[in-house]
Amino acid sequence: MAEERKPKQATAEYQTDKKTVEQIVSLLAGFLLLAALSNALLNFVENLGLGDPNSLWARLVEYFLEHIWPVWKLVAVIASILAFFGIIYNSWKLAGINAAENLIFNPHLGALATGGVEISEPKNKKWEQVIKYANSDNPSDWRQAVIEADVMLEELLHNLGYDGASVGEMLKSVDEKEFLTVEDAWQAHKVRNAIAHSGGDFELSERETKRVIGLFEKVFTEFEVI
Repeated sequence: MAEERKPKQATAEYQTDKKTVEQIVSLLAGFLLLAALSNALLNFVENLGLGDPNSLWARLVEYFLEHIWPVWKLVAVIASILAFFGIIYNSWKLAGINAAENLIFNPHLGALATGGVEISEPKNKKWEQVIKYANSDNPSDWRQAVIEADVMLEELLHNLGYDGASVGEMLKSVDEKEFLTVEDAWQAHKVRNAIAHSGGDFELSERETKRVIGLFEKVFTEFEVI
């Protein structure tokens, strides 16, 4: 078996070397062709009576600096000014979008951004802690906010009289006519499950955190938990 492998290995090495040689030869041929074309171009310029090719190149550079470069600089300045104002405008619009998202997904988070009055004494201390986690700059706190909000959801379902070993089982027995935000509860709970299954590997953005906490907030507002 070892003797059979050696010819195959030698053949493969030969093919690799052959391919490398072909590439080198092709590269050298390309350089030679480029040199020939360059020489032919220079001879063509001389035959046209345009003078020394070096002098022609100097005239081209001089023409560029005198006629094209000033226009180019003007265009660059105008483009830079427009880009600067574009950045300012986009930053202003982005701030407005963030404030609008806070109002939609979490009024408590957006109150200060829009000049509103922040609630100093919320009805539910657990919800206050959820908001603090959601306001954090730490991604692990964002996951904790969702987990603790889901714990509040579980307590709510028990208090409403639903039976089940898990939040999912209790939500399955919910009557949509009596629980208008049940779909919001489902969506938020699914994110909690994804966090629980993936742990610290689950990537939860700040924007998604606000969206999910906003879903929980709709549920808790319906039943006056917060």
